Amino acid sequence: MRGAHTQNEIATQVDAWTNAVEVVKANEAAIRTFWQNGNYDYVIFTGCGSTHYLSIIAANLMQATTGIASRAVPASELIFHPEAVYAKDSTPLLVTISRSAETTETVQAAQAFKNKYGDHIVTIANYGDRPLNKFATLELIAPAGQEESVAQTRSFSAMTVLAEGFIRIVGGQSYADTSVNRSKADIQSLADYVAPYSNPETYTQYFYLGSGSRFGLAEEAMLKMKEMSLTYAEAYHPMEFRHGPMSMVDQQTVVVGLLGDENYDAERRVLDEMKALGATTICIAPNQAADYVVDSSTAYPSLVQYLPMIQWLAFSRSIQKGLDPDNPRNLTAVVNLEDGIEG
Repeated sequence: MRGAHTQNEIATQVDAWTNAVEVVKANEAAIRTFWQNGNYDYVIFTGCGSTHYLSIIAANLMQATTGIASRAVPASELIFHPEAVYAKDSTPLLVTISRSAETTETVQAAQAFKNKYGDHIVTIANYGDRPLNKFATLELIAPAGQEESVAQTRSFSAMTVLAEGFIRIVGGQSYADTSVNRSKADIQSLADYVAPYSNPETYTQYFYLGSGSRFGLAEEAMLKMKEMSLTYAEAYHPMEFRHGPMSMVDQQTVVVGLLGDENYDAERRVLDEMKALGATTICIAPNQAADYVVDSSTAYPSLVQYLPMIQWLAFSRSIQKGLDPDNPRNLTAVVNLEDGIEG
């Protein structure tokens, strides 16, 4: 069956969320000690593809939570342009994010960082005992996120929980009472909900809007739609969408708003304006007026709750177009470059 692995991985991701929560809980004391001993004044998050977008999510959340300057860059930028990334006279922490823990660029960036700055690396992944793990001083590994398919879904969700949990702890929050507030039935129900929005006979393009840490979610949503269904998709900050991109909106457009508590009314108005121009809109937010309501309380991982709907949307469109989301065109699960890359 086309897409059987991806379908199962999206549907069962609550198990990976739970595994990630337990991993963070088990490492809470180690995270606090590591952070307190480091005296870091600059945090760099890095990955490739989906995990670069997760780095964008995490860097924004880290700075907002701790007040410490944080930045996300693709791993290749750390290799090709380190002088444009590392701040002079800083005490940096590198957080590497990789589903496989063996992506060539990320491994090479970690090695270069360790050679220059020493043992100040956190690795977030779904696999241990891989090349990237040996550079880590602190590892957060969620094996329940491992996948058979090429496009990241369950793995990305698990690593999102790990990253958010790590940041909450270094920001001084307790993680001891955190739990998962979604069931497999909740996740599965979204598959039916998105089916009409993914119909290739009705819609030709998708725009994902998010601000703050949710901009990285919007970019990941864009990537999922491109990878799985070979569909035109873009990501923007909601307020920026008015500054040119809205000219693309027509009756064959779906605009998905990944909104938060802050600035909800202003960003929701953008969705309403796009609807008036003919677009179909979906709002995911911690607001009762949203199409899908996220719980943003600190009792639960919050960012991961945005992911199942956008994953199902890409999956459903892929299936309706007769494609195989398990094996997107031209892609492999891991990018291994035999000769590495040189700056």
